[in-house]
Amino acid sequence: MASETSIANVALRLVGGTRITSLTQGTPNANAVQDLYSNVRDELLEYPWNFATKRVKLAASTTAPVFGFDNAFALPSDWLFTISAHDNDAGVGTINFRHEQVASQNVISSDVESIYLVYTFKETDSNLMSAGFRKALSSALARDLAVTIANSNILEDQLSKRATKDLARAKGLDAMGSFSEPRPRGSWANSRNRSGFGFSN
Repeated sequence: MASETSIANVALRLVGGTRITSLTQGTPNANAVQDLYSNVRDELLEYPWNFATKRVKLAASTTAPVFGFDNAFALPSDWLFTISAHDNDAGVGTINFRHEQVASQNVISSDVESIYLVYTFKETDSNLMSAGFRKALSSALARDLAVTIANSNILEDQLSKRATKDLARAKGLDAMGSFSEPRPRGSWANSRNRSGFGFSN
């Protein structure tokens, strides 16, 4: 079975580090992995992965934006990335919206009465991740551990190329499992262009 520890140990092997039995065992290698693991995983998850996609209906909160939009919709606590947003349960059409904060909550602000949201969530169960994603996660961890553990900028550069290649392969395999969702008009996803994490229809 896959686990955070097994993913970490693949990364440690790539940088010549000693295996660990737990991210919380308190050794230097375990501490280094623990410092990075969640952030690297969540960064890689910011993409419409099939294994980490949910669909929910959001109801407008009682606190509306001060101006510009009529309603605010609190985002789910496990939200990472909006794939699409609609005002109907058929999931068709587009709406104008913006991600922002209202009353100290991360929300989607819009003029519609309710939102049907398709989003990538923070999947933490390694067994539910695709094999390709787990490999890409190990490579990305190794890249970020290269200087800390192996004290090698050359190895970091090599592992950066490997991480990019593994992530691209994982995305390609994942894309075979479904048709692309249309990106919603007005979403920050339309203008976001982060290297390695963009997608197109």
